[in-house]
Amino acid sequence: MADADVTSINGVPCFSISKKEERRNGQPFLGALSVSDVTVKPTTGIWGVLMTDGKKIPLSSTNCIPYGNIPAHADAASAPELKTGRVYEVFLNGRPADPTYGYVAKFCLVQQVSAKPRLVVIKSHTQAWLDDTCPARNSAR
Repeated sequence: MADADVTSINGVPCFSISKKEERRNGQPFLGALSVSDVTVKPTTGIWGVLMTDGKKIPLSSTNCIPYGNIPAHADAASAPELKTGRVYEVFLNGRPADPTYGYVAKFCLVQQVSAKPRLVVIKSHTQAWLDDTCPARNSAR
Protein backbone atom coordinates (compact mmCIF):
# COMPACT_ATOMS: atom_id res chain seq x y z
CA MET A 1 0.00 0.00 0.00
CA ALA A 2 1.10 3.52 -0.74
CA ASP A 3 -0.31 6.79 0.53
CA ALA A 4 -3.19 8.35 -1.37
CA ASP A 5 -3.42 12.13 -1.57
CA VAL A 6 -6.49 13.94 -0.19
CA THR A 7 -7.08 17.61 -0.91
CA SER A 8 -10.08 19.90 -0.57
CA ILE A 9 -11.83 21.36 -3.61
CA ASN A 10 -14.47 23.88 -2.48
CA GLY A 11 -14.81 21.99 0.79
CA VAL A 12 -15.18 18.56 -0.88
CA PRO A 13 -12.49 15.90 -0.32
CA CYS A 14 -10.73 15.04 -3.57
CA PHE A 15 -8.64 11.87 -4.03
CA SER A 16 -5.49 11.24 -6.07
CA ILE A 17 -1.88 10.12 -5.72
CA SER A 18 1.15 12.19 -4.76
CA LYS A 19 3.78 13.49 -7.18
CA LYS A 20 6.34 11.37 -5.32
CA GLU A 21 4.30 8.20 -5.84
CA GLU A 22 3.68 9.01 -9.50
CA ARG A 23 7.43 9.52 -10.09
CA ARG A 24 8.25 6.30 -8.25
CA ASN A 25 5.73 3.90 -9.80
CA GLY A 26 4.25 5.63 -12.85
CA GLN A 27 0.66 6.50 -13.54
CA PRO A 28 -1.90 4.09 -12.07
CA PHE A 29 -5.27 3.30 -13.57
CA LEU A 30 -8.22 3.36 -11.20
CA GLY A 31 -10.26 0.16 -11.00
CA ALA A 32 -12.21 1.08 -7.88
CA LEU A 33 -12.44 3.68 -5.14
CA SER A 34 -14.01 3.22 -1.73
CA VAL A 35 -14.64 5.48 1.24
CA SER A 36 -15.29 3.94 4.65
CA ASP A 37 -16.14 5.30 8.09
CA VAL A 38 -13.48 3.84 10.40
CA THR A 39 -14.86 5.63 13.47
CA VAL A 40 -17.30 2.79 13.99
CA LYS A 41 -16.31 -0.85 14.38
CA PRO A 42 -16.64 -2.81 12.28
CA THR A 43 -15.59 -0.32 9.61
CA THR A 44 -18.55 0.71 7.47
CA GLY A 45 -18.32 1.33 3.73
CA ILE A 46 -20.24 4.51 2.89
CA TRP A 47 -19.49 5.17 -0.79
CA GLY A 48 -17.60 3.59 -3.63
CA VAL A 49 -16.96 3.61 -7.35
CA LEU A 50 -16.36 0.51 -9.45
CA MET A 51 -15.13 0.89 -13.00
CA THR A 52 -17.15 -1.23 -15.44
CA ASP A 53 -16.65 -2.88 -18.84
CA GLY A 54 -12.91 -3.25 -18.22
CA LYS A 55 -12.51 0.53 -18.44
CA LYS A 56 -10.13 2.22 -16.03
CA ILE A 57 -9.29 5.87 -15.68
CA PRO A 58 -5.78 7.24 -15.22
CA LEU A 59 -4.91 8.82 -11.90
CA SER A 60 -2.29 11.50 -11.61
CA SER A 61 -0.95 13.93 -9.07
CA THR A 62 -2.37 16.80 -11.13
CA ASN A 63 -6.03 15.76 -11.00
CA CYS A 64 -8.27 14.21 -8.41
CA ILE A 65 -11.65 12.52 -8.04
CA PRO A 66 -14.02 14.53 -5.83
CA TYR A 67 -16.04 12.70 -3.20
CA GLY A 68 -19.46 11.90 -4.67
CA ASN A 69 -18.34 12.36 -8.30
CA ILE A 70 -19.06 9.31 -10.45
CA PRO A 71 -16.60 9.02 -13.36
CA ALA A 72 -17.71 7.84 -16.81
CA HIS A 73 -17.86 4.03 -17.12
CA ALA A 74 -18.34 3.60 -13.37
CA ASP A 75 -21.04 2.15 -11.14
CA ALA A 76 -21.76 3.98 -7.90
CA ALA A 77 -24.60 4.97 -5.62
CA SER A 78 -25.18 8.53 -4.47
CA ALA A 79 -22.70 9.58 -1.81
CA PRO A 80 -24.07 10.45 1.64
CA GLU A 81 -22.99 13.70 3.28
CA LEU A 82 -19.77 13.39 5.26
CA LYS A 83 -20.05 14.26 8.95
CA THR A 84 -17.68 16.27 11.10
CA GLY A 85 -15.72 14.43 13.75
CA ARG A 86 -15.77 11.11 11.90
CA VAL A 87 -12.62 9.47 10.53
CA TYR A 88 -12.86 8.28 6.93
CA GLU A 89 -10.52 6.05 4.95
CA VAL A 90 -10.24 6.20 1.18
CA PHE A 91 -8.82 3.33 -0.87
CA LEU A 92 -7.87 3.74 -4.53
CA ASN A 93 -7.33 0.40 -6.29
CA GLY A 94 -4.83 0.05 -9.10
CA ARG A 95 -1.29 0.48 -10.37
CA PRO A 96 0.08 0.02 -13.90
CA ALA A 97 1.97 -3.23 -13.31
CA ASP A 98 -0.10 -4.62 -10.43
CA PRO A 99 -3.91 -4.32 -10.37
CA THR A 100 -4.03 -5.47 -6.73
CA TYR A 101 -1.93 -2.51 -5.60
CA GLY A 102 -3.63 0.35 -3.86
CA TYR A 103 -3.37 3.75 -2.26
CA VAL A 104 -4.88 4.60 1.11
CA ALA A 105 -5.44 7.75 3.17
CA LYS A 106 -7.45 8.80 6.20
CA PHE A 107 -9.16 12.13 6.70
CA CYS A 108 -11.79 13.88 8.76
CA LEU A 109 -13.80 17.08 8.72
CA VAL A 110 -13.56 19.60 11.55
CA GLN A 111 -16.37 22.07 12.18
CA GLN A 112 -15.28 25.69 12.15
CA VAL A 113 -17.12 28.65 13.62
CA SER A 114 -19.26 30.28 10.90
CA ALA A 115 -17.56 28.42 8.05
CA LYS A 116 -17.70 25.18 6.13
CA PRO A 117 -16.05 22.20 7.81
CA ARG A 118 -12.29 22.03 7.22
CA LEU A 119 -10.61 18.94 5.77
CA VAL A 120 -7.90 17.43 7.98
CA VAL A 121 -5.62 14.79 6.46
CA ILE A 122 -4.45 12.19 8.96
CA LYS A 123 -0.81 11.31 8.33
CA SER A 124 0.07 7.62 8.17
CA HIS A 125 2.31 6.28 10.92
CA THR A 126 0.88 8.74 13.48
CA GLN A 127 -1.02 7.92 16.65
CA ALA A 128 -4.18 9.49 15.19
CA TRP A 129 -3.90 7.09 12.21
CA LEU A 130 -3.50 4.10 14.52
CA ASP A 131 -6.31 5.21 16.84
CA ASP A 132 -8.67 6.38 14.04
CA THR A 133 -9.03 9.77 15.70
CA CYS A 134 -9.38 13.21 14.14
CA PRO A 135 -6.46 15.48 15.06
CA ALA A 136 -8.19 18.88 14.94
CA ARG A 137 -4.89 20.79 15.09
CA ASN A 138 -3.61 19.26 11.82
CA SER A 139 -3.66 21.70 8.91
CA ALA A 140 -5.73 21.21 5.79
CA ARG A 141 -3.96 20.59 2.49
